[in-house]
Amino acid sequence: MPKHNVYFKLPRRELGNADLVFEIFSNEEKFGTITISKGELEWYPSSAKKPYRLDWEGFDKAIKKYYGY
Repeated sequence: MPKHNVYFKLPRRELGNADLVFEIFSNEEKFGTITISKGELEWYPSSAKKPYRLDWEGFDKAIKKYYGY
């Protein structure tokens, strides 16, 4: 099983003015980046130039569908 490490940067101002950024590594290689803003969540796989985007309602629907709620 790969070892996962997650690194993040906290902005010095209120969320909404700057994204919260999480960098995810698998076995010390970059796996992807998650950015969280007031309006949406974005997932950038390590090789992607464009992110997968979900607004918060879409994220809620996706999680509920995945877990069968």
